[in-house]
Amino acid sequence: MFLLKMKTIRFVIASFVFFACFAMAFAQEETLPVLPQNAVDAENDFNMILLGMRNYDGAVLSGEGECLYVFRQPGVSDTHSTYKARLTFDPWHTRIEFEEGLFNNTYTPKTTIILTPTGTLEIIASETGEPSYHFRRSLQAENLLLKSRRNLQAENLLLKSRRNSQRPENAELKSQKQTELNTSRSWVDPRRWFRIVERQDLPTYLKERNFRIVNAEFFNGFPCYVLEARQPNQPEDSFERIWVSPELGLRYLQYESRSSSATDSADGNIKKGTPTLRRVRLSYGLYGEDAWFVTNGIAETFRIDSDGAEHFINRAIIETQNFVVNHEIPYEVFTVDLPDNATIQVETEGKKLSREEFRRWYGEIHHKGVKLIKDQ
Repeated sequence: MFLLKMKTIRFVIASFVFFACFAMAFAQEETLPVLPQNAVDAENDFNMILLGMRNYDGAVLSGEGECLYVFRQPGVSDTHSTYKARLTFDPWHTRIEFEEGLFNNTYTPKTTIILTPTGTLEIIASETGEPSYHFRRSLQAENLLLKSRRNLQAENLLLKSRRNSQRPENAELKSQKQTELNTSRSWVDPRRWFRIVERQDLPTYLKERNFRIVNAEFFNGFPCYVLEARQPNQPEDSFERIWVSPELGLRYLQYESRSSSATDSADGNIKKGTPTLRRVRLSYGLYGEDAWFVTNGIAETFRIDSDGAEHFINRAIIETQNFVVNHEIPYEVFTVDLPDNATIQVETEGKKLSREEFRRWYGEIHHKGVKLIKDQ
């Protein structure tokens, strides 16, 4: 037991020293991170970077502002979209209100999407003035539902009050950082730009893909660690790299992945085996002392020819404007006032429910406190 305590104390001290070294290392400009000198140091430094990512990920707990999203694919006339949206979120909910947009050269109606830990409600405006309502239960809720059917004590999974409302207290009802936004326009939410892979947080992904520290260099003027992963049974020139900035709260500034096309593209321009490169670049703004939040980002895809030249395939751009973070957001923001004659299409059930039927079904199947409909 004494040895266990000593190991714990050493880990805490090592963590403190590591982050203290981070602060000292970047106290002066033009200073690159110190690379590990052996395998043990490399493993420790890598784990500390992951730990720091997780710590800083909790710095932005709520936010409200505007987003602009633009997607282009030159040479494909029907692949063009532009969206403007107002985004509001806390750790457990997301509300995105889209203005009229342009998708594949066709105007799209105003749409409101509300995401809770148990599902997504999508409200689509129509020319007749009667919006349509669609609800999709999340995979997370499906798993909990199966458990609740086998467990008569499912009441233990109820939500706890937060700011005179209720919020999840069970570890399985995860925060929005682990909850997927099940909509084709999820990229408008700038927090999803942290996800280089769906349904997995960044530190877990880097760990499972066996990333390692390979270099230290400047990117956009910021000293960064460069982490890289190469997978077995892949072409020698295939890789993943990510540039992580200690100055920006261990946020990543750039991610690149190079792989070979598994099949020919539909238009025949990209043949099987052609190298393709995906690149994501992000910029951040500082809110308060340590809350770094995306201000703009660009994600691009290229094909690589035999000479190593990059040929542009598509590009997505996101910008955030007028954001306020870490302020109190009333719970009512994440509920809607449905008319009495509303009909909700429950896609996971394959049926339509009236307002009262949906209220009753949602209250019974899901967990109290994650309500979507405002009280009368």
